[in-house]
Amino acid sequence: MIKFKHIRSRIAFTFLTVVVAIQLAGLLPLKYALSKHADTLAAEQINVGERVFVSLLQHNTQSLKQATQVLAADFAFREAVATNDAETIESALESYQGRIHAQIAYYISNNDNLVIGTTDNEQALFGSNAKEDARQAMLENQSGTLKFDIIAGKPYQLITVPVKAPETIGWIVMGFAVDGRLADQIKQLTHLDVTFVQKTHQRDWQLVSSTSTRELSNLLVKTVADIYRQKLSLHRVDLNGQAYHLKIRSLHETKDDALLVVLQGSVEPFTQDLNTLFKVMVLLTFIGVLIFAALIWYVSRKTTEPIAALVNDADNIAMGDYEKEIQVNSTDEVGHLAKALNSMREAVLQRSLRIQRLAFNDELTGLSNRLAFNQGVHQAIMTHADSQQKLSVIVINIHRFKPINQTLGRDFGDDLLRHVGQVLKQNVLSEQDMVARLDADEFAVLLQQTDQAKATRYADKIQQVFERPVSVQGQAIDVRTGIGIALYPDHGLDEESLLNHAETALQESRAKKSPWIVYNTALEIDQSETLTLISDLKEAIQHDQLLLYIQPKIDVTTRRALGGEALIRWVHPEKGMIFPDQFIPFAEQTGVISDITNWMLLRACQVLAGFKKQGLHITLAVNLSTRDLNNMELPEQIGHLLSSHGLDAKSLKLEITEGSLMQDPERAEVVVKKLAAMGLHLSIDDFGTGYSSLAYLRQLPVQELKIDRSFVMFMDKNSGDASIVKSTIDLAHNMGLIVVAEGIENEFVLNQLAKLGCNEGQGYFIGKPMPEKDFSIWLERWEGQNEIDIDIGDDLSYDINPLEIDQQAQDPFKLDNLGE
Repeated sequence: MIKFKHIRSRIAFTFLTVVVAIQLAGLLPLKYALSKHADTLAAEQINVGERVFVSLLQHNTQSLKQATQVLAADFAFREAVATNDAETIESALESYQGRIHAQIAYYISNNDNLVIGTTDNEQALFGSNAKEDARQAMLENQSGTLKFDIIAGKPYQLITVPVKAPETIGWIVMGFAVDGRLADQIKQLTHLDVTFVQKTHQRDWQLVSSTSTRELSNLLVKTVADIYRQKLSLHRVDLNGQAYHLKIRSLHETKDDALLVVLQGSVEPFTQDLNTLFKVMVLLTFIGVLIFAALIWYVSRKTTEPIAALVNDADNIAMGDYEKEIQVNSTDEVGHLAKALNSMREAVLQRSLRIQRLAFNDELTGLSNRLAFNQGVHQAIMTHADSQQKLSVIVINIHRFKPINQTLGRDFGDDLLRHVGQVLKQNVLSEQDMVARLDADEFAVLLQQTDQAKATRYADKIQQVFERPVSVQGQAIDVRTGIGIALYPDHGLDEESLLNHAETALQESRAKKSPWIVYNTALEIDQSETLTLISDLKEAIQHDQLLLYIQPKIDVTTRRALGGEALIRWVHPEKGMIFPDQFIPFAEQTGVISDITNWMLLRACQVLAGFKKQGLHITLAVNLSTRDLNNMELPEQIGHLLSSHGLDAKSLKLEITEGSLMQDPERAEVVVKKLAAMGLHLSIDDFGTGYSSLAYLRQLPVQELKIDRSFVMFMDKNSGDASIVKSTIDLAHNMGLIVVAEGIENEFVLNQLAKLGCNEGQGYFIGKPMPEKDFSIWLERWEGQNEIDIDIGDDLSYDINPLEIDQQAQDPFKLDNLGE
């Protein structure tokens, strides 16, 4: 294996090798296809030439027949025939023979008593087989078609026309030599070389005439002697080092004699034209490789320069220089690494200051905490009570923060909270105003000397700021907030009542999906965003903006990897990553959920088929919605997908929530039983959060029960949750069901689940949802150490839009890249 001193050399060499291999892989089939195409064109030319040759013979037949019929219809000739005037008959034949350029002309009476020919064809008249040949010509040519025959060792075209008075009293036979003129005539029409060869009882195969060179014609005679009896419509031979296509037609054949016409066409002209095209393609490919090599080298140098700079910065930190800030000039992995080094440097300097801030500040965002905020509101009330001025307490909540935190990880969620806190702090109205973080996803703002009009304007301003996607960790994400407003003294006279009333208004805002609510005020719900997302979602399905992620699943006892759960992500071209809870609910309401399910099932089968080719026999679980369970055609659709991808039914699991089952229990039961009859593995998802009855669940042919993450996540801290989990496991096992636990976030919970008898599990401790291409890497490492220490597959670790990522570029999700 080649060893490189610099990573840029390894990158350049790898990509250049791939490019060259791809180009060669494309040129070789192209060369073969061009050769086949040249062969096809040459064959087609021969076939067309054959059809022209047949048409020419038919035309000659009509022409010669009409010309001979003129003599047969001549009154003086018929009178001479009737009176057996041989001299007159011979004179007429000689005259007409010269007129139509015939080499043979004779008359045969109907009873063979009189045979008269011209002086030019005595051999034809008096040869040993002449009379028999003439009689055979008459029998075979009563319809006026051409007959080819060999007379006196020479080939002729014979046309026979009856002489009637009014009954047939004799026959006129005209013969035309098969010679170079006929061959030239055929070549002019077909653009093919024409060769006539013959064999007689006295001589073996010999050349009659040809439009080819003498040398090629002689080779052709030898070749035809070997192949003419082969039952092939087209022959391909090599003559003088060139490939030719031959079409052989028999014009006359008896036991001892044979007359053949050979149409031959060279493949070389077609090959030369296509070879020129191939050479141009090779030249363009070579130029393209050179250009790409230069580009690869340039890009690799530019890509690795920041890494080299970070190595120097890391050396400075190792030497104890913590004052110099590391410059962060990008938002990619290098930028993340620079941020991490900066964080490490700053951590040492800020450790003592952090202890002082812990009492009244939120450690994550650097803002005031709830205690400090309450004290600030209390002091503001005391000040405003004397001056009888108003103040506002505004509580702001981040919508969907919990699924963001669960899906993308706590680090991403923390960065998002910091960003929101900074936005709120930058938009306060005065230096005396205060911003605090009250809870996990809840902030509060104190605006002093502010009435309702100013407070609502501030709320509008905050909403406007978050209308555009926010960039966090290099990813664009939609942030939506709910805002509740309470005013002093209108809505409370102390800090506790003001904060409670503001939170009440916040809850009203979230319930009505209003941008903000003043305490005791209700507003219309703006549905425009939902309508826009519905339209965008339909386009996302058509334009492949959806991504399939896999969250690994293991055997809790043996810790052997079993497969995973297929999850969906939507990368909006303008809004960035949009979470499932933002589009799945209205997708279910509008029916678009069926299209999403179809996409998920198809993609899951494609991924399973790919893993199967790699030798990975795993299972993937796909969630079904309420509408899916009402689709009576769903079992047939799934069956078709499995068969078309060569998959066993056991490789695909279907997860069903309690809520989806209870919408239409009877119809859902029919669909579920059909799916089970196909051998599909069925699972009840999020058990414990719905309202289904155990009696109803026992009627369904399900094999698995998944405990909702809300009961599993805090088992190590909440004994009540642990009791619920234990009871659920015992209940499921008594019903003969496999138990899967969601939300395993540390090893203690994993070990505790194993002791309780849980069968399978999934969660961030095992592996976050990751792109499908990283699952096999995770699997290899998990099987090797049964523990993943790296952050695998964070949903929003993209630094650019995934739809625009160059497939040749480094994949930010690859474990090897993350480890560098």
